[in-house]
Amino acid sequence: MLSQTFVKTQSQIIFKREVDYWNQLINSSEHRNILEKIARKRTYNTSIAWEDALQIAYLKIVEAIQAGKFSGDTIKDFYRWSAKVAKNSIIDYIYQGKNRYCISLDRYVSETDVPLLETLSSQLNLWENLEIEDLAIKAAQIVQNLDQCYPKRKYQELWFGRVQGKTQRQLAQEIGLTQSTISKRWKELESRLLEEMGF
Repeated sequence: MLSQTFVKTQSQIIFKREVDYWNQLINSSEHRNILEKIARKRTYNTSIAWEDALQIAYLKIVEAIQAGKFSGDTIKDFYRWSAKVAKNSIIDYIYQGKNRYCISLDRYVSETDVPLLETLSSQLNLWENLEIEDLAIKAAQIVQNLDQCYPKRKYQELWFGRVQGKTQRQLAQEIGLTQSTISKRWKELESRLLEEMGF
């Protein structure tokens, strides 16, 4: 009983020392400046704040450390590795941000002087919601039919992945294809879906 308690406290002490060591490496001023430069450079001319990108980079570095992905020997190896992790995570974050298309509610409806905000009704429109739901069900059925017609194209897996918000890279890894192939297949699926729906 006493030896188990001793081993438990020893492992907690070792774990705390490791956490302190990684925190010192991550939070050194030189390393912080490098990551800040990467964040500023990658977010230049984007709608994403560099502080947000830097925060994402730190989170991804910590996640990668906890997952045991760092396999270098020296502190220089760690700094090089963490800079790559930061750069790639910022690029992914920017890519995801670009995929979110938002329209300003202050924008005017084309050929009118009416802002979009004024066209929105204050009450939920039940009929519109039902119409959207019907379209979603119809789209899911069409995707299922396309998947049966072209099983090697894996349209249904693509559809479910996109509905779940997965990136092309994640889908490529799951399905076992390249990212460019996933992009092409998604464009094919979109055009076939629009054609089948009559748009």
